[in-house]
Amino acid sequence: MRWKLLPGVSALISVSVLILLNLFHIRIPLGRSPFLIFLVLGPLLMIPLTPLNRKLLAWRKQRGRDIEEEERYEIDGTDFISLRQQPSSETTRERQYTNYFGL
Repeated sequence: MRWKLLPGVSALISVSVLILLNLFHIRIPLGRSPFLIFLVLGPLLMIPLTPLNRKLLAWRKQRGRDIEEEERYEIDGTDFISLRQQPSSETTRERQYTNYFGL
């Protein structure tokens, strides 16, 4: 999956975990608000999802679809692919997430 989609997937998984806890009538520890649990659970899920995403990107690249190469041609903010390569920054998105989470 694309690197900018990773936080959204993490948030979706954390919301589904909170909904499942509510369906099975499992109380949230220490009486915390579900919103606060969501704010903690989302970033915690990013830790195992980051290495999983690297493996997924390598698997797709091995089969002929290089997502990172496609992202170089995307117009920022629109998700449209241009014919010209967009100006790139010093680091890739993977390095930005790696530096942010210290992995």
